Amino acid sequence: MLARSDTRLLSKGRWANAVLYLVEHGGHTWVVKDFEPRTFPVRHILGRFLIARELAALLRVQGLDGVPQDPFRVDARALAYRFIPGRSLNNVQLGAHFGEFFVALEHLLQQVHNVGGFVHLDVRNSRNILVTEDGEPVLIDFQSHLSTRWMPAAIRRWIEGFDMAGIYKHWARRSPETMGESRHSHLGEMNRWRRLWILRGYFGVRKSR
Repeated sequence: MLARSDTRLLSKGRWANAVLYLVEHGGHTWVVKDFEPRTFPVRHILGRFLIARELAALLRVQGLDGVPQDPFRVDARALAYRFIPGRSLNNVQLGAHFGEFFVALEHLLQQVHNVGGFVHLDVRNSRNILVTEDGEPVLIDFQSHLSTRWMPAAIRRWIEGFDMAGIYKHWARRSPETMGESRHSHLGEMNRWRRLWILRGYFGVRKSR
């Protein structure tokens, strides 16, 4: 696909990340995530694992507006999906319309939870949230997702709430007055859980020494 198509580098990424390309092929523009340029261990172990993992997640949510469409495996170390024009959230100023944007983003993540049966777990990274030319939200980069289908209902609700707090973090920074009391409260509760988890890990390491 890359060899026979018009290809443009989109992002080099870091040593353990895929290289991203924009590819014109078959009359469409595609994003290609490719681990081929990486070192042998990353390319053949981590890369293969992450490509299979993200493809599985994308296939679960096909048909939802706001997620990459028509994903397919290019080879064992690369996948492709339709390019969605937009800018990452940290590069956008929506002003008074941020409230509407975050309501739509909240609904999108709820659909991912319900239809896909997994949590994204990396929405705190604003680069994984795109804003389209029409001001609509898009979620990308599902390689960190975690299936919730096997979880008891109470645990599933909690981890979905933890996932949603990633959106509320951005919302509180950009348009706190449009969040409402319940979302502010939810964010505060999840932030307390995060601090406890970090402290638990710290003391666990200290104790083991």
